[in-house]
Amino acid sequence: MGWTEEQARAITEGRCNLLVSAAAGAGKTAVLVERIIRKITQAENPVDIDRLLVVTFTNAAAAEMRERIGAALSRVLEEAEGDGNLKVKKNLQRQLTLLGKSNITTIHSFCLDVIRNNFHTIDLDPAFRIADDTEALLLQLEALEELIESKYEPENCTEDFLSLVECYGGSKDDNKLMDLVLTIYDFVQSHPWPDIWLRDAIEAFNAAEDTDFGDTKWAEVLMKSISMELAGLQCLLEDTIKAAEREEGLSPYINTLQEDILRIKAMQSACKGKGGWDALYREFDNLGFSRLPKCGKEADPIIKEQAKGARDDVKDRLNRIKKDLICGSGELTSDLRQLYPVMNSLGSLVSEFADKYQDKKKQKNVIDFNDLEHYCLKVLTNRTEGKVVPTQAALGLRELFEEIYVDEYQDSNLTQEVILGMVSREEAGEPNIFMVGDVKQSIYRFRQAKPELFIKKLRTYSGDSQSKYRKILLNKNFRSREDIIKAVNLVFSRIMSESLGEIEYTEEEKLNAGAVYELPESPGGSAGGPVELHIIDSSEIGAEETDTTEEDFEDYEESALMLNSIQCEARVAANRIKELTADGGFMVMDKNTGEYRPAQFKDIVILMRATKNWAVVFAEELSLQGIPVFTDAGTGYFRTVEISTVLSLLQIIDNPLQDIPLLAVLRSPICGFNPEELIDIRLFEREADFFEAMVKAAASEGELGRKAAGFLEKLEDWREKSLYLSTDELIWYLYNDTGYYSFVGAMPGGAARQANLRMLFDKARQYEESSFKGLFNFINFINKLKGNQGDLGSAKVLGEKDDVVRIMSIHKSKGLEFPVVFLCGAGKGFNLTDTAKNILLHHELGIGPDFIDHKRRIWYPSIFKQALKYKIKLENLSEEMRILYVAFTRAKEKLIITGAVKDIARSTDRWKSSSGANTQKVPEFDVLRGRSFLDWICTALMRDNEGKPAERLESVEGWDIRFWNREEVLRGAVVEEHGKEELIDEAALSSAEANMKDEIIKRLEWKYPYFAYEKLPVKVTVTELKRYFDTEAADEFRMQAAPGIRKRPRFLEETSGMTAAERGSLMHFVLQHMDFGGVVSEAGIKRQLEDMIRMELLTEVQARNVNINGIIGFLNSSLGKRMIKTDRLCREMPFTMEVECSEVFGSLAGCGHEGETVVLQGIIDCWFEEEGKLVLVDYKTDYVTEGEVSRIKEKYRTQIEYYARALSQITGKEVSGKYIYLFWNGKILEY
Repeated sequence: MGWTEEQARAITEGRCNLLVSAAAGAGKTAVLVERIIRKITQAENPVDIDRLLVVTFTNAAAAEMRERIGAALSRVLEEAEGDGNLKVKKNLQRQLTLLGKSNITTIHSFCLDVIRNNFHTIDLDPAFRIADDTEALLLQLEALEELIESKYEPENCTEDFLSLVECYGGSKDDNKLMDLVLTIYDFVQSHPWPDIWLRDAIEAFNAAEDTDFGDTKWAEVLMKSISMELAGLQCLLEDTIKAAEREEGLSPYINTLQEDILRIKAMQSACKGKGGWDALYREFDNLGFSRLPKCGKEADPIIKEQAKGARDDVKDRLNRIKKDLICGSGELTSDLRQLYPVMNSLGSLVSEFADKYQDKKKQKNVIDFNDLEHYCLKVLTNRTEGKVVPTQAALGLRELFEEIYVDEYQDSNLTQEVILGMVSREEAGEPNIFMVGDVKQSIYRFRQAKPELFIKKLRTYSGDSQSKYRKILLNKNFRSREDIIKAVNLVFSRIMSESLGEIEYTEEEKLNAGAVYELPESPGGSAGGPVELHIIDSSEIGAEETDTTEEDFEDYEESALMLNSIQCEARVAANRIKELTADGGFMVMDKNTGEYRPAQFKDIVILMRATKNWAVVFAEELSLQGIPVFTDAGTGYFRTVEISTVLSLLQIIDNPLQDIPLLAVLRSPICGFNPEELIDIRLFEREADFFEAMVKAAASEGELGRKAAGFLEKLEDWREKSLYLSTDELIWYLYNDTGYYSFVGAMPGGAARQANLRMLFDKARQYEESSFKGLFNFINFINKLKGNQGDLGSAKVLGEKDDVVRIMSIHKSKGLEFPVVFLCGAGKGFNLTDTAKNILLHHELGIGPDFIDHKRRIWYPSIFKQALKYKIKLENLSEEMRILYVAFTRAKEKLIITGAVKDIARSTDRWKSSSGANTQKVPEFDVLRGRSFLDWICTALMRDNEGKPAERLESVEGWDIRFWNREEVLRGAVVEEHGKEELIDEAALSSAEANMKDEIIKRLEWKYPYFAYEKLPVKVTVTELKRYFDTEAADEFRMQAAPGIRKRPRFLEETSGMTAAERGSLMHFVLQHMDFGGVVSEAGIKRQLEDMIRMELLTEVQARNVNINGIIGFLNSSLGKRMIKTDRLCREMPFTMEVECSEVFGSLAGCGHEGETVVLQGIIDCWFEEEGKLVLVDYKTDYVTEGEVSRIKEKYRTQIEYYARALSQITGKEVSGKYIYLFWNGKILEY
């Protein structure tokens, strides 16, 4: 194999610490293997492979590297066979023999070996075992519950602890406090000495009274944050001045805008000058703005508004900084000191938990994964007078290892750095660590990885081949086509910087194309091509007209909008996949043969930032398009039918007096009871547990009794076996005894279902190997697993050769490569919820809590938290940028990006309105404002080669950019329909079936005989009829939601008041329950309302909204007096009647079913009897102007006529009067 000059240096140079910064696809693993091979096979002084320490990131990577080295040794040995060099041959055979016990391992496996070989130095039982995550979690919860409970005991309960509970413990229980303790404990474990870090972080709050906040680490971060934002605001004002200079009439604005810039520059000087925080405080304390002068009439109004809007934006942001961040040193020091007692109590609680958890592990003789690193560190180091010195064990390992190799060094943490430093020879002046990685692919900060370690060495190590601390850059990419390389360089050279990405994407960091892709010989399809960007406008998605009010279903509509947006994006991806895999579609180079072949589904991967809520929708849409797909969204395991059924069975074996699990098992194929049988069983015992009903049913005669008795007999047998079988043995016995394992294998997706059941069995076996035993404890363990760790994800059943499109997260794709990569969900907003917690944690800045004074009920984010929030946000966005880089660099031959935005026009304006528009590099301030991958990509693409914003996004060299709206997406998803004759020809498969042609045509041309009624409702209300007749222009009848009283919480009624519709419904309700024979006065009606409140018919808020004067006016009217005098009065009478469709919706002639009817229903407000005849009354609370009375009368005529007709049919009496009473103005309308 030919090596580049840089690769050759990385392979051969030694006697130094060597950092190899290897970009994506640069062949770093091949270089690492080749270096090891040469080291152990060199002619002079070959090194035995067991004297090399090779640390990889995962067990799979370690196994792969061991396999590669073994294959390379075998190949060299075959070549040596012909040379006759016995010395070389013997050495190779020796290395192959030693390969089995070589130190090619993960850091955890290395730590475990160190501990096992030196257990006596740290007082550890040599028979210890490693607890898995689930057992460790149970032990943690047990220790924490005991600790919290003990803290409430009188002798242990302190005022500081109670303040901690009040401030950060939640309102209902201690779960929030427990989560906080576990979070801090897990966080500090990545530090080499957790107790020291925790103590220092807590003592930072114990500040002296004369402390200058400007000298603190928090102030440094905040001033950097403010300086970055000020720089962006200055650019914005400078752009506005340029616009004012170009536009005649806006010149009066220039002097005021220049004054604003001078003010901002003074603030920037304060951020960077000696005065520090207090100087910055003074600048903001004197913050003020002059009024913009009047501009000339000839000024373009659009540009004028843009200029005013830009300045208003600057003013708002400066005022927000002043409000959120700027306080005097004295006030901030006071906050620090006030927080100290509570933070000290929190730190003590975490320390006590750590001790108690450690005791629990010692009792069980187990250690967890964090212990591996810390026990190893304890073996290798001694701390004396604040200094760390190596132990004899560390010195022995230094002597043993000639060279140390660290793969994926960018993902190391501080503890691992110290461990490797202790076994290296750096202190002896002979540095011997070979580190390889790419900081641009560091995406595991959530696991406490510290890319800063890599970055520091990258900045300080020399390129000089004589230095003992060297770096070599491998930037030639042997994976991707040049089109993809150019796209990666274009985007990241414009958006990645030291502030966002934590490394400047310079010429040194840019990728260079090294892969060779010849043009395909056959003209059968395309190959390669530009990077594709598909942008979907989601502003129309989910915006169809609906009768549901926004207030009623705001949350529902929001989720529906999101779902539709995902579906549209999935359909765009599905259509493109079908085009790529169609005959004559896309050609890819086969990695085994090196020849071109048509693209298959297995060549395609869909990458997402997060698969939750997205992967399932994509999988469904692709399946509907006939595309085989596999996804592991990491959720849904416990909700699968087979797992929930088996867990229910285990629950009733443990305790059969649980109705829901019992019914789940009875309805499952294990027992096969149908709903009717279960109803009959319940009738045997209506009140007791269902198990008691089963016992009584089993004692009865008949088929049901025998079936119930058979189940109870089986259940008793299973319960007996659970007493002496381990949980995993019991589960496997149940699989076989019930036949359920075989049954699910015959269901759709049977292989995956059986894999899920095997996974449950494995989980039970791991559990039984822990310190916990028994079925009851296993069930509790599963319940805690659901509550604390969410889900396990489905079992993996996919093989490498399965021809399916894979959907996976970008994190899972790390280290992999695919011919065709779809990056989907690029428009999804970044998840920055980490910064919304009550207490934030940072390795350098310590702890950042909210300031809470529970006695005075004061809460606000402390400025220390604001500092951490900014720093964490910056680091999280840097991680997001590196994740985007990883996604881009997975593609070998084709990269396709999809994303949705709410409004393409507005988004485009935002992308091109970047500040500081005369450089190709997007200013950090604008990158920081990006909310999604799509924002970053498009902001970068909107800059032309001279650094100026482009007017259009479509014209970017090397990119194929397409815009979609909802209609275009739906049209693209329509399956092409065959013509009728084509279908007939396909159906006529043989001459023997030719006589079926007429029947086929008849069936294809069949039409539904009731087609005229398809869009008509079966039931309609009188109110809907009124709406229908009022809307003559309607193309078709559309069902409306019947009006009703909307129930709202009392606090909403009190704060926002009642709507007009609610007040109308309230008036009807009061009139329905009033006694018309009472005193017609304000006092009399108030007494009746008080009675209604006492009877809980009304709330006090509703009673206050009743129009008492309107009711008095109604009862004193001529119509009201007649109602009071009558002996027969009926209110709110519902009715249902049948009417012909033609009467309601007009003639439907030609459909052949003119006699069809519709059910009409309604509620008559009031009627009374007078001289043997009926009088109909309907009251309205509509607002009516004087000129609108006649229109209102006609508006409700249809409704009143149907009310009168229904009333006459129900009572058999004549309706002599029909009235509407208008509460708005007291008028009576007679029909």
